[in-house]
Amino acid sequence: MVTGDQNILKAWGSPKHVLAPMVDGSELAWRMLGRQYGVQLTYTPMIHSVMFLKDKKYRKSCLQFSPSDRPLIAQFCANSPDSFVKAAKLVEPFCDAVDLNLGCPQGIAKRGHYGAFLQDEWDLLTSILKQAVRHLSVPVTCKIRVFSDVERTVEYAKMLETAGASLLVVHGRTREMKGHLTGLADWSQIKRIKEVVHIPVIANGNIQYPRDVQRCLDETGADAVMSAEGHLHNPAIFAGLQPPVFSVSLEYLKFATDYPCPMSIVRGHLFKICHYALDEHPEFRSLIGFGQTTEELSEIVRKMEAVCSNCKTNTNPMVPLPHWICQPYERPLAGSPRTLSSSTQEGHDSSTKTLAIADNARLKEQRRLRREEKREKKLAKRAASALPRPLCAHCQTNFRGSLCPNMGCGQCCPIIDLERSKECPNHRHAKKTKTSV
Repeated sequence: MVTGDQNILKAWGSPKHVLAPMVDGSELAWRMLGRQYGVQLTYTPMIHSVMFLKDKKYRKSCLQFSPSDRPLIAQFCANSPDSFVKAAKLVEPFCDAVDLNLGCPQGIAKRGHYGAFLQDEWDLLTSILKQAVRHLSVPVTCKIRVFSDVERTVEYAKMLETAGASLLVVHGRTREMKGHLTGLADWSQIKRIKEVVHIPVIANGNIQYPRDVQRCLDETGADAVMSAEGHLHNPAIFAGLQPPVFSVSLEYLKFATDYPCPMSIVRGHLFKICHYALDEHPEFRSLIGFGQTTEELSEIVRKMEAVCSNCKTNTNPMVPLPHWICQPYERPLAGSPRTLSSSTQEGHDSSTKTLAIADNARLKEQRRLRREEKREKKLAKRAASALPRPLCAHCQTNFRGSLCPNMGCGQCCPIIDLERSKECPNHRHAKKTKTSV
């Protein structure tokens, strides 16, 4: 049992720079890259507690750890004490704390009844936290969003502290602030929470440039600063750097080779790092989109670097830095969509526009071909299942294994020919050696 009376950040060396938990964003390879550039505390991507308990494949995909990636907090979404505690028990040996996600504002969280959509159910949250503190050997933390009413936010934070939370990460946005309604995080609410609770507070929101890190610490009084989207576009944000997108991309691809993850995640990171470079040179977008290995993607990045080496100036006046430099993607605020000036439009010559149109058409055609291929496979599978299945050559009762060399069923295969049954693709009756788990 670990209570909120202990300052867990001090026990971890007082980290100031924290990488946020991000679904398909804070996998081990990205966490290791972040630690190269000043990240001192990391989170796993959000783990669905029920799926983690029931689905072995999902559980295996979540269990990616390294001794070099500590301190580490494993984050779960849950809406019952039982599932949260049972799931957390499985990761206790690999992490330094477990976090209850109370900040996810997405529609899937609303449908699944977790994340920010539990922030009004204080009795349930109290029950989850108290049971977790009672049964877990690592601290329990919470990542939250604020209410529109600051006093409601303060009472919420105090309730979580009383229930046993050892640390609060406060995202200074309400759960309604997402997508085109994202807006700016309210640091004053974070400051207010820090003034009333006695546990560490990590500030989250509006960390776009390296200069924002210290400014947030100064204005909120928080113990540390967390970055999510800002870090995705500039992994060196906590090091106070804005390096070329190519060098950072190649570094990440090395980590992705050492710590493999789905290629869709790898490609997603490259799209974010190289956002403005791809706007300027859209011919590389589809190349990255269909890259299948880290080696292939590394070669594409090097080619893009060679092309960008001929770029002398930044042609987009709405972007403060050259397109080959890591920088945040700034969403237009609600009600004030961005429009390109006429001079900017003139700056993008017709060849670039034609290339972008052709690139888009090629992507559409490739998607259409993939859909057609899937449809044909489905029809072929359906047709095969409609054919009468042959019966076992021995018993003439059960269905024969489609690849069985003895043309038998599972029961008869070893009876027909024991030696051949040991190599049977369908039945494999070779004696298995028991292993301890």
